[in-house]
Amino acid sequence: MKDIYNLLDGKWEDGTRPKDIFSTYISDNPYEYVEKIIKGLASEKKRIQSGCAELASLSSVKNPELFYNHISLFLNNLNAKEPMLRWEAVCVIGNLSCIDKDNKILAHLPTLYNLLSNKSIVLQGHTVLALSKYANAKPDQAQEILEKLTLSKDYFPNNRVGYLIDAMEYFINNNKLIDSIITFINSCADRNINSVTKKAKKILMKIEKNRNK
Repeated sequence: MKDIYNLLDGKWEDGTRPKDIFSTYISDNPYEYVEKIIKGLASEKKRIQSGCAELASLSSVKNPELFYNHISLFLNNLNAKEPMLRWEAVCVIGNLSCIDKDNKILAHLPTLYNLLSNKSIVLQGHTVLALSKYANAKPDQAQEILEKLTLSKDYFPNNRVGYLIDAMEYFINNNKLIDSIITFINSCADRNINSVTKKAKKILMKIEKNRNK
């Protein structure tokens, strides 16, 4: 088992960045590192704390079950003072949505909604994705979440609205929401930005493909 704290506490460069540590040491045996990662979130050393926050996010993509016992910690970190703890907690919560059998995330949706207007572009993007994953896992909440996302458009100026357009893919299999999705995408046309237009066309094509099945 690699001493990930030692790696994270040094200079982050090729081979010692969290994503590199994850792919090299953790991805094949994530269960061996869970407790180490969780403990590292409380480290007084910011590099270790931030690195473990990112490692939790990366590890919970394919192995959310390893972190579900710690979901309360990540929910609490939605209000953490340290930006990295907030950013990565949002990602982990999104990843845990698919196994949230106790519906622990539900009561914290208002907190996530509030983060859509945060000044941090990173936090906004993470929040959009987390809410979309939750909506996909919990169809009963999909309409409310879609409404919150689309109503937040003014907080996503210029090409940043692409985060919201990309998120529509998580909703297009819900036939009841298709009209709302199309209306929202068309409302973004006035941005007249190539990257936004491409994203919009991609989602509209997927909707049309689903209709023709």
